[in-house]
Amino acid sequence: MTSSLQKYINVVSKNQLTWYMEQNSTSKEEKEYYASEDYKNHLNYLIETWVSSIKNELEIDDDTNFYKVSKLFDDGYYWPEFNSEWLDDIFEHHILDRVSLK
Repeated sequence: MTSSLQKYINVVSKNQLTWYMEQNSTSKEEKEYYASEDYKNHLNYLIETWVSSIKNELEIDDDTNFYKVSKLFDDGYYWPEFNSEWLDDIFEHHILDRVSLK
């Protein structure tokens, strides 16, 4: 079962990546990008990095506790923010050129 927090992270990550591409690419470049493996890797990187960031911030060591955080999110007590520096890591620092995602 996917938590609402996980769904939120997925949607916001996808939207942030889309907005970045719209602002920094031509239409042709966007089409090629979305058809490429890079898009999938970049989206996965954003999602995994955000989840990891939340786990580190709240000192969560397992998925059960992440589910508890999702309940706090559902109740409006916790609202994680997307870090736009993650996009810089991808497109400016080219971090994924040096790291292999599994």
